[in-house]
Amino acid sequence: MNFSVRRFVLLLFACLILTPALFAQGPEELEHLTFEVDNLLSKAQAEGSDARMYDLANQSLAIARDLRYDGGIVRASILLGQVCARTNRPEEALQHFLEAEKKLNPGGVSTPLVLNKQALREVYTGLGDLFFQEKLYKNAGRYYQLALDLSPEDYTTMEKAADACLLNMQYDSAEVIYKVLIQHYKYNRTYPKLVKIYQKLANAYGEYGEAGKGLFYYLRIEDIIEYNGYPEERAVMYNNMGKQYAALNDYAKALEYFRKAELQCEYINCDYIELVYANIGIALHNTGDSQQGVSYLLRALQLLKEQKDLKSMASLEHLIAGVYFNNQDVYNALSHNNEAIRLAEETKQNDVLANCYRTSADIYYQLYDFEKAFEAYQQHLLLNDSIRLQEQARQQRIDQQRAMLTAAEGEIKYLITLQDMKDLELQQIRFEQDRLKLLNKNLELEKKNREDEVKLLQSQKEADQANLREQTLRALQADQQLRLAAQQLDAEKQERLIASLRQQEQIDRAQRQADSIRVRQLRKDQEFQQSKQDSFRRFVYTMGGLGMVILILLGLGWWLTRRSRQRLELKNRKIEAQKAQIEEERQKSDRLLLNILPDEVAQELRSHGYATPRFYEAATVLFTDFSNFTRLSESLTPEELIDELNACFLGFDEICDKYGLEKIKTIGDAYMCAGGLPVPNDTHPEDAVNAALEMLAWLRRRHEAEPDAVFNNMRIGIHTGPVIAGVIGKNKFAYDIWGDAVNLASRLEELGEPGRINISGATYAVVKDRFNCSYRGKKEVHNKGLVDMYFIDEQQG
Repeated sequence: MNFSVRRFVLLLFACLILTPALFAQGPEELEHLTFEVDNLLSKAQAEGSDARMYDLANQSLAIARDLRYDGGIVRASILLGQVCARTNRPEEALQHFLEAEKKLNPGGVSTPLVLNKQALREVYTGLGDLFFQEKLYKNAGRYYQLALDLSPEDYTTMEKAADACLLNMQYDSAEVIYKVLIQHYKYNRTYPKLVKIYQKLANAYGEYGEAGKGLFYYLRIEDIIEYNGYPEERAVMYNNMGKQYAALNDYAKALEYFRKAELQCEYINCDYIELVYANIGIALHNTGDSQQGVSYLLRALQLLKEQKDLKSMASLEHLIAGVYFNNQDVYNALSHNNEAIRLAEETKQNDVLANCYRTSADIYYQLYDFEKAFEAYQQHLLLNDSIRLQEQARQQRIDQQRAMLTAAEGEIKYLITLQDMKDLELQQIRFEQDRLKLLNKNLELEKKNREDEVKLLQSQKEADQANLREQTLRALQADQQLRLAAQQLDAEKQERLIASLRQQEQIDRAQRQADSIRVRQLRKDQEFQQSKQDSFRRFVYTMGGLGMVILILLGLGWWLTRRSRQRLELKNRKIEAQKAQIEEERQKSDRLLLNILPDEVAQELRSHGYATPRFYEAATVLFTDFSNFTRLSESLTPEELIDELNACFLGFDEICDKYGLEKIKTIGDAYMCAGGLPVPNDTHPEDAVNAALEMLAWLRRRHEAEPDAVFNNMRIGIHTGPVIAGVIGKNKFAYDIWGDAVNLASRLEELGEPGRINISGATYAVVKDRFNCSYRGKKEVHNKGLVDMYFIDEQQG
């Protein structure tokens, strides 16, 4: 148990010691003290200094605990929790928030007994912020959800909950929550917040290595900013989109957006033009125009020199050295790399310095100066080891602090529960004291009544004794006279009695002598009979004991044998059950993998441990999207929205299985599948069109059967072209496809009409003999120019 928790225990026991003194305080004094608590809390909230606010809140908390004033304890605990969270004291903040939660919701989070919903929501939000700050995103999400249960339309907390899911890599949960926020912000035209959400999703997928998904959200940002943004926002957006295309190795497209960012910066006061120049330089170098790329990099370097930004200069000098080295200009590369080393050492950037030494080793190796190359590479290895050790130590400290915080949560809850039990015990003691006081009063009253009765009885006794003494005196006089007459009579009787006794004594002496002889003979006979009975009894007991021992030994042997057999049978049953359980778990694992990945990819993963991405010259990509999704989903709760989407997507899954299409993924309300992969075939365009027609028919049948169904119409886009498909990464496998065909299929869906199937010219060329199609003409597609489009009318007979 750490220092903060020990301190909390001491405070609890101090409360236990001080609480009994309150029983003697009167109502007026208690009311005065509660007013003092509220006054201190008001002063604390008005303070601008966290230290002063902490002291005042602590004073009020101590008084409130002494008074058992729950309202004061809650307010003081919340205020102390907020101050401790701001001043980087997470464990103490956790203690105060949990104490406030226990007072507000004594029945626990699963019961509806809530004394103050507003204060409890503030506590849950504070706990969520605390765990979010410590990067314990799972715990943070749990408390944000509790706050949302109390206030479902708190969009600020809702966004925090989505952020926690996103950072915890629960992308589906995050997207569901973000979907509700996106609908809300679209409805209220709050475009800055809408862009912020898209930016979060784009950054998260970019960091996770899914640059394609990141680009999808950047395209949505582009649509918003193009129509509603300012030049400053456009410049940032163009630069970010360029970075996304660069991550996809599409440097020509990246250069186009970087140029747009440069053009925007010519009309505004751009604080990051050097970054734009550096991005243009890198893009030019990767597209083959290294000379022009170096020119832009040098312009960026000159701007950084004017700003005296030595840290950025070190990284840029190293980047320029790398460009020169790739172009075989080793001397310029060496010059810039040495300058990068000097700047990195001056600014103490060990990571940049390690990369610079690695570049130095490569340059000296090209110059055949192997000794310097070896020294530089040795420096590179030493710095890398130092950086790795520092990072490991830092991560270990962070993990230790997080573990302590998680453990402290349970310890604090236990101590608070212990305090509640002590409070109940004290309350019981108080009731017992009151009962004893009342009992003492009753006993005192009963004692007084008995004392009065005793006094009355004593008076009556004294009167009776006086009467008795008088009667006794009279009786004594009569008795004295009778005694004198009796004495004379007794003297005569005694003389006659003495004579008869002497005669009787002689007769008795003779009789006793005769009786003594008979008694001795009888005693000898009895002793002989008793001796015979004792001998027989000992013989019977000996034989019976021996028989009993034999029976016990036989029973014990039979019991031990039976118990050994039962244990052996039990072990055999357990082994068989474990074998069956292992086999069942293996089958579950195989079924789960086949639900996530195609059979061929799953087999490759099981046999090799990895799956190689494959290029398909021709595949057909199908996109669907529900009409008026945003407006319709506003009338649904998140649970209803998920149920509705799930019902539709289950139906689409069955149709894809029927026509041999591979479901790729769902993005919000969009459904994406493809034909011709992972096993190539020649019928995938026709299969995709047939599946699209059946999906529309399925929606119509569902609407007829369930008139209340919300989603009853959708747009479908289909395109045929080359794609790359496979599994990327080593954790959370997901089968995905990439390529220009995917983007064009998505655009065809967006440019389609509700209830219609919009196909490209490439798909039309393959299916025109099987389906009646209507030519729509050439349509403008973003970043593609004019594209031929057709509507599928019906299947030919």
